Amino acid sequence: MSATSYLRNGVKGMENMANRLFVSARKLVIVAGLAIISSVTRAEATTLWDESVSGDLSSVQASPNTFTLSSGTNAVIGTLGGTDHQDWITLTVPSGLQLGAVVLAAYSSTDQQGFTGVQSGTTFVGSTLSPASYLGYAHFGTGAANGALPATNLVGVDILPIMGDTNLAAGAQGFTPPLNSGSYAFLIQQTGSAATSYEFDYVVIPEPATLALVAIGCGMVLLHRRRV
Repeated sequence: MSATSYLRNGVKGMENMANRLFVSARKLVIVAGLAIISSVTRAEATTLWDESVSGDLSSVQASPNTFTLSSGTNAVIGTLGGTDHQDWITLTVPSGLQLGAVVLAAYSSTDQQGFTGVQSGTTFVGSTLSPASYLGYAHFGTGAANGALPATNLVGVDILPIMGDTNLAAGAQGFTPPLNSGSYAFLIQQTGSAATSYEFDYVVIPEPATLALVAIGCGMVLLHRRRV
């Protein structure tokens, strides 16, 4: 073999090795990116409050229980009925995250529906009887009636779109999910005397910019590969 052929083969071998190393590195970057996305969108469920363990949530409009949400599912478990008609909570969505869903995970009552509403801010200001006080609201339960919709079993359903739809939540300010970072005061209510137990899962997701950064990183790796 001539010296020229030997050098040519050596260079080709080094190029092949470099390509294999790059492919391996690219896979690692993509896998890492997917792991980041998975970690922020599929975080473990967190129980913020369980009244059977921690006692009653606040029934005072001006003094709600306050919680900072984390990525993933944040559960609030409570009971209403008798003289306890309202639970008040304030949920803060941190910067970089959004409230993507409010899922009625469980409901048990002889009354087929309860009521929940939300207002922007750390405390609820104004009358709870005025629809205009709410950013959005909805009835929830096993036979919940919202607007012109027939009575529906909403267990397992994300009710955030119902809350934000002013065709269903008449008179409310309205919104399009998800809700951006910030603080939100929630009322959970059962005006009837029936003992009512519920679980709401407040599902937090990363805002698009967070996922975009991961996608850009993966895209830069792929673009660099094409230029090599």
